[in-house]
Amino acid sequence: MTRSLIVSCSLKPSKNEALLEAVKKFSECTVIQFGDLHVGYQVGKDIDAVVISGSEARIVNPSHRDMFAGTVSLIKHLNLPVFSICYGYQLLCWSLGARVASLTEPVKDRFEKVRIVEVDEIFAGFEKYQTIPLAQSHYDYVLRESLDQAGLVLLADSYSCEVEAVKHKHNPFYGVQFHPERIDIRGQSHLEGYKVIENFYRNVVKR
Repeated sequence: MTRSLIVSCSLKPSKNEALLEAVKKFSECTVIQFGDLHVGYQVGKDIDAVVISGSEARIVNPSHRDMFAGTVSLIKHLNLPVFSICYGYQLLCWSLGARVASLTEPVKDRFEKVRIVEVDEIFAGFEKYQTIPLAQSHYDYVLRESLDQAGLVLLADSYSCEVEAVKHKHNPFYGVQFHPERIDIRGQSHLEGYKVIENFYRNVVKR
């Protein structure tokens, strides 16, 4: 079985319990808090993939970004498969040179219909232009026009957010604005997010 390093970017560590529970369905896990990632941190040889979580931090806030210098350093030196979520995805994109901005209206704790633009490894089993319900909660987003300069390819979008998922052109780096680990919100339940995580391990990590 694969082993993943989960980088918890949350300012409240217990908030990533849902992510840990979801990833454990497909991989053994080691968790590290972003504050314990010093610049130059070396990932263990037993690690097959890195998962970067969401956070209450704001990617548009320079002082918040400064707190994640160790995570940015890790991203820039990784050659392992990476799956990044919400703030973690925004940080990945920003680290690679993409630009970020704030939404006119934040998306808070709801399922959003995400449209698949390209059926690739993490959207295997779905169809091009199919919309699937995925959990959302964010204030900021990545600018679509800046993806190419960062070496990123658009995989999905939605009515509320012009970039919902990306992959890197050359490295096995993937990022999603939505929260695939959240399958229950206010009495609604949708399992499509788990399928995205499963696809990452089945089609990208593939130990």
